[in-house]
Amino acid sequence: MPALQEEHVVRLLRPLLRTRTVLEPAQSPPETREFAATRFGGFPTVEEGETWPLCDGCAENLTFVAQVDYSRDGLHDRLPISFFTFFYCWRCYPWGRERERGGWLVRSYTALRRPKVLVHGTAPDFEERHAVPRLEKSLPDGVGMHLHCPELWALVPGEGGSREARANWDVVDRAALHLTQQRPRQPHMRNTGVAIGGYPHWANGGDETPVCTECRRPMELLLQIRPSELTDATWGDVGTLYLFMCRTHTRRTGLRIQCT
Repeated sequence: MPALQEEHVVRLLRPLLRTRTVLEPAQSPPETREFAATRFGGFPTVEEGETWPLCDGCAENLTFVAQVDYSRDGLHDRLPISFFTFFYCWRCYPWGRERERGGWLVRSYTALRRPKVLVHGTAPDFEERHAVPRLEKSLPDGVGMHLHCPELWALVPGEGGSREARANWDVVDRAALHLTQQRPRQPHMRNTGVAIGGYPHWANGGDETPVCTECRRPMELLLQIRPSELTDATWGDVGTLYLFMCRTHTRRTGLRIQCT
C-alpha cells in the first residue's frame, strides 16, 4: 500500500470544504424576548393560524425539540430557508430508516410574516435554553469520505485496518486539520457538537446521508444534535440525531440517529 503524501490529500480535500455553524449554550437568555430566537425546548414559534403538529404515526402530539433562526444565526453557506422548527415523537421513536413512516416533523419557512409563540399545555416538555452561533470550516469525517471523496477512500484504503492504512488516515487527518484550521482535537471527533450546516459527525457507523426522493442527490446537513447542555432531549445510548434537507427541494427532509 503506497504511503499518502499530505500535499496530494490537501488537493483532494480542498474542493470539499464547507462552512458550518456550531451552536453553543448562551450564558444568559436574551434581554428581550424574540419570537424567532434560536432555542431548544420551551414553546415553538409558528405562523399565525398554525396548530400544534400531530404524529402521523400514532396521532399523538409531537414534542417540540428546537427552532433555529437560520437567517440570523446560520453563519455558514445556508440552505434557502430563513427559519425552521423540529418536532419529534418519543412514542413512535423513529430512527429515520426507510421502512419507518412519520414520527417527526421539520417545519421550514422562507420568511416568518406573522410569527407567534404557540403555547401548548401548562408547561413545555423541555426547559427553554438559548444558543449562540460560532462559524467553523468543515470537512467530511473518515467514514464520510466514502460518499464525498471516493478517490481518497480508495487510496487509504477506506476499510483497511492495517498499520499502513492507519498511517494514511493520520495523513488525511493532518491535512483536514490544516484546511479547517480547527483547534487540535481527536481526529474521530471532527464535526462533533450541536451544529447546523457542514458535514455530520457520524457517531457510530457508516455515512447514512439520505438522498432526495425527487432529484436523487445527497441531502445536506440541516441540524445535528448530540448530548449537550443545550437540550434535555436524548436519543438512545448517547445518541446523535441528524436532520437533512435537499438544497433544491427544501420540503424533502431526512432524519438519522446513531448511538455510541
